Amino acid sequence: MPRLKKTDTAIQSGLPFEVMPDDLSPSAKTVTRGRKKKTVLVETDVPQENVTETAPSPAEDVFTPVKDIPYSPRIPVAVQTRFEEIGEIIRTACKEGIDVEYYYLGLVLLEKLARKRQSPLLAGRAPVWAAGVLFALGRINLLFEKSSKPFISQDDLAALCGVKKTTAAEKGKQIRNLFQMGYWDNRFSTRSMQESNHVGGFVITKKGLIVNFRALHSRRNSP
Repeated sequence: MPRLKKTDTAIQSGLPFEVMPDDLSPSAKTVTRGRKKKTVLVETDVPQENVTETAPSPAEDVFTPVKDIPYSPRIPVAVQTRFEEIGEIIRTACKEGIDVEYYYLGLVLLEKLARKRQSPLLAGRAPVWAAGVLFALGRINLLFEKSSKPFISQDDLAALCGVKKTTAAEKGKQIRNLFQMGYWDNRFSTRSMQESNHVGGFVITKKGLIVNFRALHSRRNSP
């Protein structure tokens, strides 16, 4: 039986959530043998088929409050309150004007800002940071194009965050430059943007052939 790692990473709709040892199922038990610790599975009274995952996922269309989302490792204490304040503004704006996918992408970007050694989130107004995060994501995902779904104008998004459009756009530009964000950025792209990236689906085989692995995958799974 394969050895369980100390932490496992679960990918849910493109968003990383780490499962810590305390979150392991009731059937996981740590047994100490000599100097080595080994995690083994033992039978319990709880049937495994009745255990369900409760972690938030964009596919569930649930705007989970920021404070209820488990982060591993935890958000630094010095910036945690600020992180939750900005995150709630992002949550409200996405719930009222965009969608749940932008909410979770916003938290991914906000988390990167919070984990920087000198977190810039501690300076400036929370609404400006929230607007900047959403403007940065909106720019690379074509959120402000009328043909896009979802769509929202820059004026309306800035108003939802309670700031001026020029202020939000400037902060968004700073964030994009900080993380070198661009179109079809796998870190911050929506699912629809990733699917529209035809170039990203090509790989080079060992024999030097260039193939579209997405097309091969769809053929393999077609009846």
